[in-house]
Amino acid sequence: MFSRRMRCIGGLVLTSAVLLTGCSGGGKAASTEEAGSSSEKAEREIHYFSSRSSSDDTLLSLQEVTDSYNKEGGKIKLIIDSNADRSSYDQKLRTMIAGQQMPDMFDLDASPYAVELGNQGMLTDMDQFLDEIGEKDSYIPLALNYGRTSDGKLYTLPLEFSTEMIWYNTEIFSDAGISEAPKTLDELLADCKILKEKGYTPFGIGGGDGWPLLRLLATYPFRLSGNDFLNRLASGEAKMEEEPGVKASEFMAEIGQYFQPGFSTTDVATGLNLFLSGKVAMYPTGTWELNYFTDEKRPEKLKLGYFYMPSCEGAVTKPNEYWAFGGIGLAVNPKSFDKEYKDYLSYIVKNYSKVYFSHQHMTPQKVETGDSSKFDPLFVKVMEDASKIGETAARPWDVVLKEDVVSVINDNLPGLCMGEETPEDFRKAVDEALENNR
Repeated sequence: MFSRRMRCIGGLVLTSAVLLTGCSGGGKAASTEEAGSSSEKAEREIHYFSSRSSSDDTLLSLQEVTDSYNKEGGKIKLIIDSNADRSSYDQKLRTMIAGQQMPDMFDLDASPYAVELGNQGMLTDMDQFLDEIGEKDSYIPLALNYGRTSDGKLYTLPLEFSTEMIWYNTEIFSDAGISEAPKTLDELLADCKILKEKGYTPFGIGGGDGWPLLRLLATYPFRLSGNDFLNRLASGEAKMEEEPGVKASEFMAEIGQYFQPGFSTTDVATGLNLFLSGKVAMYPTGTWELNYFTDEKRPEKLKLGYFYMPSCEGAVTKPNEYWAFGGIGLAVNPKSFDKEYKDYLSYIVKNYSKVYFSHQHMTPQKVETGDSSKFDPLFVKVMEDASKIGETAARPWDVVLKEDVVSVINDNLPGLCMGEETPEDFRKAVDEALENNR
């Protein structure tokens, strides 16, 4: 099976090598005694509607696990419908579900829409499922709990564990006389000013995709209140006119002058290429793109470093608390979740993370690996960082807030960053959207 000698990344903590256990048992493919010979057993199709690209390692890993399951007696045909354009994906998923054509598996954030589906009994309870197969403790809490909705329910399984950081070009920093990465938001703005005066574009960002700007907007509120301010915004108990919202809007108005020209229509792939080609000094992204920065793929002449979310005066969260989550989760249609499907999903839970880790990705479960020298040093370093992460992680605004509110924020953020809209007008627009969507 998938046992191999590994160094434990337990909560992503590296320890001495031990032998991985728990690779079979409840998640083992149904035996021929239970289901008849494999030749007699009809092939079961599982339809998975995914928001990831067809080449994403999560999907490749799921197919690898499915192939292994079938080699052990299963008869599952995993059919993946990939739609990587997130807005298009969300719209199509809603249309399918409204038309009573819910896929067997699909990607879903712990959003207000997930609460709505859960309250209607249209999602499988993953707390109950993981308790049933005894696998809840195999997950890293930050990864698993990221998928909990505002009412504490768990309707999805994470397929990754990601952290986010800001990458920077060390040669550009050095040429500008900046000796180290910024530790505070004030230092970040000061460095941007120095870089711009030296003729560099300080900050590259995929503003056209929305969420990168939302991440920056969320920085001050998270540092000043943890997730409390965001949660109170979502419940209607807070307004953007409170200190975290004021600080956030003023920060965006200031840092926006350091973005690359045309940032509001730049997608994340183009933004990444700007950084990799040395055209911008900094670029924010997550570990899902780590492979672009490793020795194998990184441009030979590019010298880089990274830093996590800067802190600020009056912060209540620690420097080692930042963006860390399980990503969009895997939801299951309860109407098709019969004994055979449950056996297959149990096998996925018990084997997926080991396969995904072999592709040099951090995993949602506690995985063990052997000789770290077979992995890229950057990957090992990021894993070591993750082993020291704090107990609180920032929640994305586009997951917690209602869609119409997020749409208003996304519509107004570019103007705020370009100086076409004042921080006061931005906050007013957001507060009106919050009021209209209670």
